[in-house]
This record gives sequence, C-alpha cells and structure tokens, in this order.
Amino acid sequence: MNRFTVVFLKEFIDNARDKRTLFSSFSVAILGPVFFVGIMVFVLDRALGESDEPVSFAVVGASYAPELMAYLHQQNTDISEVETEEPRELVVTDEHKLVLVINPDYAERYTRGNVNTLMLIHDSSEISSTRRNLGQLRGLISQYSRTIGTLRLWLRGLDPSISNPITTQELDVASPAARALTILASLPYFLVLAIFMGGFYLAIDTTAGEREHGSLEPLLTQPVERAELVLGKIAATSVFGTLSLLVFLVSLYFAVPFVPFERIGMALEIGLTQILSILVISIPLIFFAAALLTVVASFAKSYKEAQTYLTIVVLVPTLPLILAQLLNIENSLTVMLVPSLSQAILMADLIKGEPVAIASALTSMTTTVVAAVLLSWVAIQLYKRERILG
Repeated sequence: MNRFTVVFLKEFIDNARDKRTLFSSFSVAILGPVFFVGIMVFVLDRALGESDEPVSFAVVGASYAPELMAYLHQQNTDISEVETEEPRELVVTDEHKLVLVINPDYAERYTRGNVNTLMLIHDSSEISSTRRNLGQLRGLISQYSRTIGTLRLWLRGLDPSISNPITTQELDVASPAARALTILASLPYFLVLAIFMGGFYLAIDTTAGEREHGSLEPLLTQPVERAELVLGKIAATSVFGTLSLLVFLVSLYFAVPFVPFERIGMALEIGLTQILSILVISIPLIFFAAALLTVVASFAKSYKEAQTYLTIVVLVPTLPLILAQLLNIENSLTVMLVPSLSQAILMADLIKGEPVAIASALTSMTTTVVAAVLLSWVAIQLYKRERILG
C-alpha cells in the first residue's frame, strides 16, 4: 500500500467515525431535497387548491349589478356581500382575501352600452388559494363580458366575430420538464452546494483542525512526501463531496414524485441516466471544491477560524449561479469556462432532458480540472513551507 493510499484511508476513516461531522456534511444532501420538495408541494397546493373548491371572494356594491351577481351565484362560488367605503382595507386587514368592487354607476353605463371597469383587490405577495380564486373569478367575469358583448352584436344584426378579427394560437415548445424546472430554478444551486458542503468539515479537520490539535507536526515528520500528504487529504475530501452529491440525487429521486407537477401541466423525473450523467459532469467540480476548501482552510490557525473562511469561500463559487438565474444566462462556450456555473447549467439541461453538447461538456470539465490542478499545486506549496505549522 503506497503512502498516498495510507493518508487517504486515514483521513476517510477518521471523518467517517465522527457521526456529528458526518451528519453535518450530509445535512444539505439529506434534508435539502425533502425540504425543497415539501415547500413546492405546499406552494402548489395553496396556489392551486382543488378544482372543485368554490371560488371564494367578497363583493362591494353587489346591488349595482344584479344580473352579474345572479350569474356569479350560479357558478361554483362562495360570495360574501359587504358594504364599505374602504374596500382596500378589507384585504389589508385580512378580513377578506379577494374583493370585487362594483361602481355605483355600473347600471347606467351598462344601459348606455359603455365599458364598465370592475376592480379586483388582492394581495399578490401572499401564497395562498387567493391566486387560484383570482384567476377563476377573472375568467368568470371575462366569460360574462363576452356573452353580453355577443348578445349586443346579435341584437344589432352584426356577426359577433366582427369584434374579434384576429385570433392567436399558442405553441409552447418547452418540454414539461423544462417548465417544471422554472419553478425549481434553484435546484442546480443546491446540487453545487451539496458538493461543497460534503467536503466542508473534512477539509477543516485535515488542515486547521490538525494544526489546532497539535497533530499536524507529528504527521509532517513521517516519511511521506508533502505532495502525497496533500493529495491524500484532497482525495478524501473529494470522496465525501461525491457521496454528498449522490445522496442528494437519490433523495431527490424519491422526493420529486410527491410534487404535483401534473396539476399544472408539467413533469419532472430524475432517472438513473440523469443521475449518472450529473455525477460524471460533476467529477471535476468535486476535485475543484476539495482543492479550494483545502487551500483556504490551510491559512486558518483554528477550527472556528477555518469555518469562517470557508463559509465565505462557499459563497464565491455559488454566487455566479444566482446571477445566472437573475440574468437568464444561457449555455455558451464562454460560460463553460467558469467552474460551478458551467456545471450548474449542464445539470439543468440534463434534468430538463435536453441534449448536452459534447463541446460544452468537455470545455467545462477541462477548465475545471485545470483550476483544480492549480489549486492542488498551491496547497502542496503551502505544506512545503514551515509556516504551515504556525
């Protein structure tokens, strides 16, 4: 057994024995998908509700439009008629979630054939069944308006289609999985975060932790080349990063079916092929993360100091992912030069079931491997300096 393998096994076994550290390393991988899917189920359930539930809303000025109210009462609705001079306050004070306001001159304008404007008051910042009620109520009023408009044209001996000379048809080329990923836009971010968190604590233990406990100096006196020592530590950190990503993907595989995407015409499946493809694409990023964590943690003199440094460092590779989502950055060879960002974009394509260009994948993997090698070289040079003990 060579010295590199001895160092690797020593660090791997030591970290695996520490149950608290092990749980902390895999916390994002285990709890992330469960929490993420749970939130999605809650949001979709609150926003969509059951299709047979009545549309619940309040009406101010119901007496001004008796025919409209009669039509709404015939539909699947739950209407509360209230009178107030400040209908906005009904929503602000949370007395009612959705309020329809009918103006006093509604009947007069209706008789003259003028356009009536009805106000719908709601709070869009609240995630609840109000969104479903708003959409359905808007549809009911629109349907009633079209019916009245058609009858008016017929009474005047005109073809109703004259008021609608141009129609449109929609063709959505996005796959159901692509539409689903717009809701789960932060999923690639969590995948990258799982990689970094998997090796987070091991990188600290093998560097600042050993320095703080006084075990680093005896280790450096052993007949082991500094390069073998550092690469063994990085390899052990990489293994835990890989395990963290794998656990995340497996957890996601079992959790995603619980999200009711079919209710909004979407679909998302995480299959074995996708899991394996994501793992292959992520291998360079795993080594890059392990090397980066090791380099930064080597500058810390204590465990707590290393935690502070690495918490900031983890944000650096994940920040481009957030910017990419905000700026809607698409796949290109230039983007593939950026570690973590390129992998996140390729992961998103794989989850959507879209083909990944070989050139993009090779560019991403090559540039990330080069960055990982450079960081590993920096870590080796740090361990060759006597200041590493101080």
